[in-house]
Amino acid sequence: MEKIPDTIEEIIKAEEKNQDQSSDLEDRFAKERLEWTKKIEEMSKKLRNLQELNDLLTEIHTERQRAVEYYHYLEFIISKITMKYRKQWAERYNYYSYESQKRFPNEKTKEIQILTDLSDIVLKRELLETHRKFMDSSIKTVDNITYGINHKIKIEELSKGK
Repeated sequence: MEKIPDTIEEIIKAEEKNQDQSSDLEDRFAKERLEWTKKIEEMSKKLRNLQELNDLLTEIHTERQRAVEYYHYLEFIISKITMKYRKQWAERYNYYSYESQKRFPNEKTKEIQILTDLSDIVLKRELLETHRKFMDSSIKTVDNITYGINHKIKIEELSKGK
């Protein structure tokens, strides 16, 4: 079981460490979201130009595969964090129920205390979940561009009278 901080100094140190890790994760995900947004914008621009469709076809399948692999990697990390969260929740519950001198007037206040103790894990899980949803939307956008390629070709054929 992870040691529960006893002094205010230990609590402050643990909180500063968790804030740094969460901030790093937020910065990393913000950067990745900008990169994916830029990639999708570039693919959309290539869709406008018929001469670039061959390059786009190659690029779009490659980028979609990368996005899918990354999405599943995020899913894996979320499952690991969820397992860690559940394990620590049970440990904290047992600690506050049977070992701690601290008494709670009801179960809800005990659960609030546990959530407060596990806030760093909850924050990481929420950040990962938000990023996973972004990647899922990005995959759908890439799929829409793929479908758009067929429509672009049909429009070009119609405009040329084929």
